[in-house]
Amino acid sequence: MTSPSGGTRRRRAVAVPLTALVIAAALGTVAALGGFAEAPKESPRRLGPGGVVDQKLFLTRFLASRTVFQPGRYGGAGKRFLEIEIEVTNKGRRTEEVGSPGEKGLLYGKSLLRVTPALGEDSAPVSAILDEGVPSRQLHPGTTSTVVFRYELPRGLRPPEEVRLDVGTFDPSPESFTGADLGLVLETDGKAAGAPPKVAAQVVLPVERKGTGR
Repeated sequence: MTSPSGGTRRRRAVAVPLTALVIAAALGTVAALGGFAEAPKESPRRLGPGGVVDQKLFLTRFLASRTVFQPGRYGGAGKRFLEIEIEVTNKGRRTEEVGSPGEKGLLYGKSLLRVTPALGEDSAPVSAILDEGVPSRQLHPGTTSTVVFRYELPRGLRPPEEVRLDVGTFDPSPESFTGADLGLVLETDGKAAGAPPKVAAQVVLPVERKGTGR
């Protein structure tokens, strides 16, 4: 007998799980679009008067902003100031200093990352706690303190209608404590070296006009 010739052997179909096909198609689509996209960053919370921000080591309530006028001595020209009033509760176990706000700020105050509009290069704010009988600059553990930051307004500068504060948070367990800001380390916007502080909230406070501080 002769065996049949000229035929082709039929290949057996290989079963591929449907899940694998779906994953392969998805990976192909991602590759075509340039790879995996980073998750969108969370936008800062937007708050107004009375807004509260949990800063991990402190709890801060933003109360008000206003202009005040200080008459000059012996009939001289007076001074105008813009004040920002907040309530700060120290959630930690040790006394902290108020410090100063802004990009070059110190201690607690540096968590107020930016004040907009800028109130003049020479207008370094004076900070004080006014509810202890005499002015103080210490935030005691477990205590809520009323803190006022006062900026002297340059002559001829019209006070703004409102101020906006970019507010950061503190790292409750930083890896190292160094320098004057011992233990007060701001959380950063990312893990890269030199990453800027993370803005957790933006607080807008209308500026109330008082006296001749218009």
